[in-house]
Amino acid sequence: MPDSEDTAPAQPGRQRSDQPGVKPPARAPLVVRPEEAGQKLLQFLQRRMEGEVPGSALLRVIRTGQVRVDGGRKKPFFRLESGQEVRVPPLLGAPAHGPDDPGANAPRTCVQHADASEGGLDILYESAGYVAVRKPAGLCSHAGTRHSDSVADRLKALYAGAAFVPVLTHRLDKDTSGILLAAKTYAELRRLNDLFAARGVTKTYLAWVDGVWPHAEPLLMEDQLERLDLADPRDKADKGDNKGEADRRKTRAAAEGEGKVARAEARPLLRKRSATLLLVRLFTGRTHQIRAQLSLRGHAVISDGVYGRKVRGTPMLLHALCLRLPERALFAPPNWNGPFALPKRLAGELRAELAPDRTDGPK
Repeated sequence: MPDSEDTAPAQPGRQRSDQPGVKPPARAPLVVRPEEAGQKLLQFLQRRMEGEVPGSALLRVIRTGQVRVDGGRKKPFFRLESGQEVRVPPLLGAPAHGPDDPGANAPRTCVQHADASEGGLDILYESAGYVAVRKPAGLCSHAGTRHSDSVADRLKALYAGAAFVPVLTHRLDKDTSGILLAAKTYAELRRLNDLFAARGVTKTYLAWVDGVWPHAEPLLMEDQLERLDLADPRDKADKGDNKGEADRRKTRAAAEGEGKVARAEARPLLRKRSATLLLVRLFTGRTHQIRAQLSLRGHAVISDGVYGRKVRGTPMLLHALCLRLPERALFAPPNWNGPFALPKRLAGELRAELAPDRTDGPK
């Protein structure tokens, strides 16, 4: 009976090298596409391998000179240029999209305004550099330990075979709806990251809050907020006798002057007997900033289960309405229903105010 070692199948994507005199075949070089230019060598290989090879292993083979760029050795953080050829050791495992893969540069099939509830994405605008999607409430920006579905995963599926799978440049909370941007090239990713960091993107939200907002004019809200650790059960929305203590923990940063400065402007648009629709412009980008700042003023976002109270059958009524970049404004009104629906007249006024030069799709 042959040894089990001789009959064991080779691992997928790898060549058997344990047979005497048999060398694994050389792999065709990976050609850097224009969309990938500017990436560091280690980043480039990590994306091409799509997690099939640990980062530590990639780092080791680069540092030992087994990876060559245009025939020469390079450091892990060497920035690649379009058209350069990267050769990797045959035993590293086949990258998902090598140059001989017929699907590597296949055109992407994209259904505009797909039903996001069924695993698709609602595309608001797309250019050569980035794509803007309408994220529904309840869908995570990135997957985590408790959530397997996300906008990032859906982008990966939608752009399967693309030279550079779009990368989100910012995030929205799971229960916040609205506009998200993803870069389609590495150069655009760096540009957008720099813009967001320099406050070069104007972010405007709509929020229905509990109670009647007492201010008639725009109010500048300035607080010092700590990051709320939702992994800590003490920081979740407690019930019963523990709720008061939970609320005190949430307001502690503002009361004691701890944390980072958070600035935003709130302006009332509509008032009901027990609710107010606010237009909120962000000047900083802190975790849960709008939700925390409004809650500190006694007007939590409606159906916010962390800083306020969850309303059965009602999503959290916070929506990323407009993103203004230097070259264009992206505008997408919420699809709220019932008593919280955005009136068409008001939506038109906001569009004219925030995105007068809007070119992000049909009106």
